[in-house]
Amino acid sequence: MLYSLLLSLGAFAKNEVSDDTPMMVDMRDKLNLRMQNTAQWLDDLLSDDSTQSPAHAKGYLHLGWAPRSADLADTEARFKVSLSLPNWENRINLIIDNDADEFSRLPFETNSALEQDDETINAALQFIIERTANLEFENRIGVSRSQLYGRSAVSWKKEFNNTEYVASAGGEYYFSDGFGYFVKLASDTKINEFYSLNISANYREIADEIDSELRSGVYLSYIPDPQRAMVFGVNVQNSFDDLTRYTLSYRYRQQAQYSWLFFEAEPFLEYREELNYRDEIGIAIRLIGYYGQ
Repeated sequence: MLYSLLLSLGAFAKNEVSDDTPMMVDMRDKLNLRMQNTAQWLDDLLSDDSTQSPAHAKGYLHLGWAPRSADLADTEARFKVSLSLPNWENRINLIIDNDADEFSRLPFETNSALEQDDETINAALQFIIERTANLEFENRIGVSRSQLYGRSAVSWKKEFNNTEYVASAGGEYYFSDGFGYFVKLASDTKINEFYSLNISANYREIADEIDSELRSGVYLSYIPDPQRAMVFGVNVQNSFDDLTRYTLSYRYRQQAQYSWLFFEAEPFLEYREELNYRDEIGIAIRLIGYYGQ
């Protein structure tokens, strides 16, 4: 399945993107059909009972270029596939991606190609142990950071007035990097019909890293309609290498010709400790295509 997915993604990326070409739609439809069939095939293998809802797959392909004053060749290429298997009472998901940083990112934080290796593939089986209206317990086993790992986590969310509060914590073990733990906190306040304010912070420790990782940010989002969104954000990141980075950004997202295709432009101003905090100006340009249910 992974081999066929990568072939499809490669073909998708090599074709020139144009609003008036049906090749893009055809490629997306074929990829969608292939992933839905794969999800159903895996679900049928896991259980003799096929009377429940059909299995389904969803995911995205993300292509981007993020030139900055210190690096004009900074590029982004991300994909994610998530397969849900209802024959196991919707408690198991298979997740494949090449975005190792996704777990550490804040809810409204965008990809940063600076720390990522697009060639590294991550895969995990997610087991939902218990799920209620406010609590969820899950385990994961898989491959990430180029090694086997396991993770257990509990997540809590609750809405008071116009604010949703979310908290999660857990432990993890990496075959080479050892034990670790993490804590994530976030609040999302709906100011009015169009505006919302998100405040979030993530903390993570892994035994083999020289320092902990701490991220915090404040994001004001404006969504005037389903086709457009704008996010103004300020965040601070202290990464595992003990280097601090401050980022100020404005992200604009616009639906393209199709309901599943989006264009993003995100100018940003960054200050990195490794560059003695000098101004670093850049802009990220992205094309994101979604598929699945």
